[in-house]
Amino acid sequence: MDLNTACTSFLYGLSAATGLVRTGVIRTAVVIGAEVPTPFLDWTDRNTAVLFGDGCGAVVIQATEREEGLLAERLGCYGEARGALDIRGVGARYANLGLPYGHTRWNFDGQEIFRRAVVGMAHAGEEALAKRGLSPADVDLVVPHQANRRIIDAVGKRLGVPAEKVFVNVHRYANMSAATVPVALVEALEEGRVSPGALLLLPAFGAGLTWCAHVVRWGERVTPLGKADVELPPCERTGLELVQDLRARRARYDDAARPFVEAARPLLLPGS
Repeated sequence: MDLNTACTSFLYGLSAATGLVRTGVIRTAVVIGAEVPTPFLDWTDRNTAVLFGDGCGAVVIQATEREEGLLAERLGCYGEARGALDIRGVGARYANLGLPYGHTRWNFDGQEIFRRAVVGMAHAGEEALAKRGLSPADVDLVVPHQANRRIIDAVGKRLGVPAEKVFVNVHRYANMSAATVPVALVEALEEGRVSPGALLLLPAFGAGLTWCAHVVRWGERVTPLGKADVELPPCERTGLELVQDLRARRARYDDAARPFVEAARPLLLPGS
């Protein structure tokens, strides 16, 4: 999990890979967005545990002579407010402190994150479109980072894009962080929401506090080239059973880690 950019990391990676393709360094790239936050969550903290889910998505980009693919982008961050969304316990900051891997504390200021996310995503979208002389009215579909429904609705309203042009699947998977945009993009294609030559806007927001938006002109093909023969095994447990198992494992882990955690506790508290 990229704890510095998290939700925006897939789109940041898309920018980097596209740059390599444009300069001729490579002709084909696979960009992957994947997150597995559930083992790191404190499932007794409903402020954060109920918001996130695990997921993975990927896209393939190739060189082309046509005016399509990534047309424009806008990247940035609210570095002065990075403490509003901070996952403590992972990274070089906590190295050599004896803190067991996986023991984290999530600092999550919901109101500040909401305000910054709405403003940042909408502003990035407008500026990315302006680079190509476009406006939100030219967009066929907005595929945003699926943080929560309130943020998604507010971003669409601020951009002036009608709700029917904003793709939403957060109700199915929760916030999958870096996986939200690629998974949503795939599902938008599967549901027939992306037409040949469609203009897409992909805004995102994440820890850091990073924000971005990408303007994409889709190609002519909107149907799969084929279907993989790989299938995930069926899940035989309920969601509640899965959560209870995570809580039990976390309790055993916390007992073993307690001496180390107590020593490092000052670094895990907000404001440290």
